[in-house]
Amino acid sequence: MRSRSFIWKLVTFCIVFGSIHGTNLWALASPVPVTDSAAKRLLSSWAAAYNTGKLAAVRQFHAEHFAQAPGSTSVDAGATADLRLFTNDGPYTIQTISAPSPDSATAVLHGAETGYWMEITISVAKDDTERIARFSYRHIETPYSLLPHERLTEQQIRSKTDALITKLVSNDVFSGTILIAKDGRPIYIRACGFANRAWNERARIDTKFNVASINKMVTAVAVAQLVEQGKLSYQDSVASVLPNYRNVDVARKITIDQLLTHTSGLGSRSFGEFRKGYRTLQPYLQSFDNEPLEFDAGTKFSYSNDGYLLLGLIVEKVSQQNFDDYLRDHIYRPADMTNSGNYELDSNPANLAEGYMDKRDGGRRSNIFTLPVKGLPFGLGYSTVEDMLRFDTALRKNKLITAESLKMMWLPKTEDTGSDGKYGYGFFIREYNGTRIVGHSGGWAGVTTQMDMYPDLGYTVVILTNYDDSPRPIAYKIQEWLTEGMR
Repeated sequence: MRSRSFIWKLVTFCIVFGSIHGTNLWALASPVPVTDSAAKRLLSSWAAAYNTGKLAAVRQFHAEHFAQAPGSTSVDAGATADLRLFTNDGPYTIQTISAPSPDSATAVLHGAETGYWMEITISVAKDDTERIARFSYRHIETPYSLLPHERLTEQQIRSKTDALITKLVSNDVFSGTILIAKDGRPIYIRACGFANRAWNERARIDTKFNVASINKMVTAVAVAQLVEQGKLSYQDSVASVLPNYRNVDVARKITIDQLLTHTSGLGSRSFGEFRKGYRTLQPYLQSFDNEPLEFDAGTKFSYSNDGYLLLGLIVEKVSQQNFDDYLRDHIYRPADMTNSGNYELDSNPANLAEGYMDKRDGGRRSNIFTLPVKGLPFGLGYSTVEDMLRFDTALRKNKLITAESLKMMWLPKTEDTGSDGKYGYGFFIREYNGTRIVGHSGGWAGVTTQMDMYPDLGYTVVILTNYDDSPRPIAYKIQEWLTEGMR
């Protein structure tokens, strides 16, 4: 899951019609001048149009400067995306601009209102039209060179976080819960927005939010428990555990290790089964268990939800328990996670937040028809920020798995996957300002989440939302404040 294909906000980290903005928080830096290439000129012109915050200006820029296919509706789509980003982040100022090639330009931009940082790249068409053929952007971490040298106090961290969240809530671009903890003790916790807009029900700290792919960490821990018990090995093949897997040749090639690290060659075909109302895992298998691999197992990283569905089936086969029962007995209860589970949505479970997707006209609509009836091993279960803190605490205190197993899970097994870092067994691992950060993000239509654990500093950050607006830039600002003055 992890908002790879359905979530507009997360997909826009590298889509054709992403966006960016401009105005300088550091006030001492002057705007970068327009220089010598068509790509640089177009990038600067885009920033000027974007910073007006006016749909007409942005739409005119898209119409005049983007290469469009005949009959394309991408002018309106691109302009709408730019304006939604402006609503989220405010204006941006170009801080640096470079030309990796004669036909492209890359800029780093900074937002005055939120403090967010952005990287944007454009490529011009390889003809004489000077039109944009490709346009992508992503939020980035604060450059190390600009980090202050003094450590922040807990009160300063709380104040900065609260000011940012208050601004986002006032613009209606954040709805959900957020928690920052130190050594298992919350130092900042807040609920904002609505759990259910139709019933005017406000979000609470104990509201259960859809956590999307954060569930992958839980599934991976379940597998690690069975490995510890000697019932499973990371090098076991799928065929050795699930002999009824239809494509026997594929099942023999894939190992548990490869499923956990997204290097199996499987994809995410099971998404197409959501509206069939399955309440068990086995029926999902038919969507991919007779298909060839997308690439040779073990040769590269490619995010796979089907791989984690298989891990859930493997947990069931080896433990002789239903997957959800296994999680209840061996993870949720030992960790005292009383508000977590793969609830059946048509049974009207109490205190669940409804998700809200962006509409093209700028409004929001319910995500209920995009969801499966219940969550799965790869995601779309429910939890609270407090329960996710309990999960982190249980891991660090070795209530769920041994210290040796946790060390193994948090050991990078892949090359860099991009902005998320490297991948271990169910966890992303990256480093910022000399500080290790372990965790997972998640997303779906009307669902975006981020959980970051700082093993060496003792911090935990959990952000659960029921909007499409990604919490990643919020997490980037928090990691900046938590690590200032570290070196």
